[in-house]
Amino acid sequence: PESAVIEHWRARLGSGAPLDEAEGLALAGDFGIAVPEMAIVEDRAAVLAAADKMGGPVVLKTAEAGIQHKSDVGGVHLGLMGADAVGQAYDDMAERLGPRCLVAPMAPAGTEMVFGLIQDPQFGPLVLVGTGGIFVEVLKDSLLAVPPFDIAFARSLIDRLKGRALLDGVRGRPAADIDALADMLARFSVLAATLGATISELDLNPVIAGPDGALAVDALVVPQQTT
Repeated sequence: PESAVIEHWRARLGSGAPLDEAEGLALAGDFGIAVPEMAIVEDRAAVLAAADKMGGPVVLKTAEAGIQHKSDVGGVHLGLMGADAVGQAYDDMAERLGPRCLVAPMAPAGTEMVFGLIQDPQFGPLVLVGTGGIFVEVLKDSLLAVPPFDIAFARSLIDRLKGRALLDGVRGRPAADIDALADMLARFSVLAATLGATISELDLNPVIAGPDGALAVDALVVPQQTT
């Protein structure tokens, strides 16, 4: 990214204020990582307009501050088709969690991966790559590497995962474009190397690896807390 973009994010993260999902995905997007079209909305009419513009099935997620694990609180509605379904889902979430929501097209089919940035007391920022989605804590299939690294190294990390065969397509799932996934991981490593000093934790989970490329669907960014 251009130096002005890097300085913007360095200042934003340096403030210590938490980033919401939309901001986290915008950060990833500025480093060349593919992210979905999305809209942040705060009332029913805006939700319906955004969903209509996107066409097809959409996902609705709470964008209220302080909710990190949205699915645990019923803050995610998937595969919504038509104004009735979208409106009903929004009414439910607005009543329980608050009016601020994120609308995005449903992600394409593929294998769920996770990219992460963690802080190691000895090595500093490290990049994590693993099989992801909701089972990331259960499977514990991940590797760590010092950023930045190139596409060839990114591919070697992916090839060493225990769940690597999942990316070749199993049980009717489409095979993933490994080159696109490795390219995204290399770009993520540049983000980690560039801004790692200002980030306590960063998760792109899931990253959907499909036949037409890779897409980062959700982002959690925790800035370093300034004392």
